[in-house]
Amino acid sequence: MVKRCGRARATSKDAGLSQTMQTRQKSGVPRGRRSVFVAALAVALLGPARATEPRGGTQPDTQTSQQITRQIIWPVYDAAPFMMTEGEDRDAGIFDRIRRLLSARLTGYAHSTLTVPFPRIVTSLRNGEEWCFVGGVKTPEREGFAVFSRPVAMFYPLRIVIRADRRGLFAALEPLSLRGLLTERRDLRTSMLRNRAMAPAVDALLRQHPPGQSHSEFGEAFRMLLNDRLDYLVEFSSIAAYNARLLGKPQAFLGLPFAESPEPVFARVMCAGTPWGREVVARIDAVLAAERPSPDYRRIVEAWAAEEDLPRIRAVYDAFLASD
Repeated sequence: MVKRCGRARATSKDAGLSQTMQTRQKSGVPRGRRSVFVAALAVALLGPARATEPRGGTQPDTQTSQQITRQIIWPVYDAAPFMMTEGEDRDAGIFDRIRRLLSARLTGYAHSTLTVPFPRIVTSLRNGEEWCFVGGVKTPEREGFAVFSRPVAMFYPLRIVIRADRRGLFAALEPLSLRGLLTERRDLRTSMLRNRAMAPAVDALLRQHPPGQSHSEFGEAFRMLLNDRLDYLVEFSSIAAYNARLLGKPQAFLGLPFAESPEPVFARVMCAGTPWGREVVARIDAVLAAERPSPDYRRIVEAWAAEEDLPRIRAVYDAFLASD
């Protein structure tokens, strides 16, 4: 990019030089004086541009390099009510609000957002790209390629989500167990978001007994559930409730507890596991240490939670604050 821009500027200057030469020729300036004039003009036009080029022409300018590396790309995808990329609630999700807070506090960086599917986010972090994702769940596998901040929010509760009109079928299977559904009722169709992590015990079961389908967007999965192309999803209740409203069917889904359902799962900022990423996470942790105890931040964490889930979220907030 830098080299192409440099060539474009030189071409423009050459054109101006040629036009000036033609003008001087037509005006009848003697050839000897014209040569001196052309040489002086060439130095004036081209000299400063060459002076700013790096020695040898192969290494980037130090100031330009610093400007390029001091940036943060925040990838997002539609995962309402945590991230909202379209509609009237755009950028009003829990992680959206945390991302805006961090962007405002992390001065010295250029910030931009990029809407991509979640599997692309994981791939880019593996590749060491200068991305930070708000909402990552910390796992041993991910710690091999990413660095994590202190917790920023929490997921709770995790449920077996079904169509409300299928309640009778699943009532006959109670007490519900995800292991039982994945091993003894393979006829019941489910799907999982590619590369997702929810909770260690649940993730282990899904790896051991992978569903027959996968998806890359939440909306896709809930449309499949509504249209009887899936029988259930393993999902957090707030995500299910929001997608039901989005589909115009607020009472369409029902969340059922199951044996392996975890305690609240902490979400974090997940950055590339590079020196750049570690520096950014250190800055993020300093911001979180100052902001998380505030009433305003607590309201962000509780936003979009169902009334029946708030007591449990509030009960674990002290553990949330103390967690690294």
